[in-house]
Amino acid sequence: MAENTENKNTQEPETTEDKKPTAPTIEELAASVKALQTALEKQKKATDNASSDAANWKKKFQATLSEAEKAEADRAEAERTLREENEALKRDKVISSYSNRALSLGYDADLAAQTAEAMANGDMSAVFDSIDQLIQKVRTKTVTENYGKQANLSTGTPPSTNTVASDEDDKYRKWMGLPPRKK
Repeated sequence: MAENTENKNTQEPETTEDKKPTAPTIEELAASVKALQTALEKQKKATDNASSDAANWKKKFQATLSEAEKAEADRAEAERTLREENEALKRDKVISSYSNRALSLGYDADLAAQTAEAMANGDMSAVFDSIDQLIQKVRTKTVTENYGKQANLSTGTPPSTNTVASDEDDKYRKWMGLPPRKK
């Protein structure tokens, strides 16, 4: 009976080993790396050959161009650069006019320049942010200006009947053109 259990134990590990995938050995990995390196070198060589062929064909094409075609290509390039410069100048003019309008509305120079740039770029979020900054600046300025214009506040003592009557008397005297009474 001991032999039967031994047989069963030896058979079970064999079935488990059959199910596991075997890992490649170091030699197999080295061979696959070498094969990949060889393929990479072939690809590099093919890419270099294609680049040099393209350069040769470009040289041949440039050599076959007539003087008129070369002049036309130069003219087209000059026209393209003039168009780009013209677009840049137009954009600068738009930014300048927006900046001047913002300055006339009360923006400071930096905020006006930022707002004009944002308007030219179509960044309305930045435009609204700068408008909000201007509103906050105007509010702060108005509050500080009006704070200085406030009449002196009372000491907090409630008016008595004597002071109210005296104030009314002084008001009537002023209306009649008389000086207020001395207190």
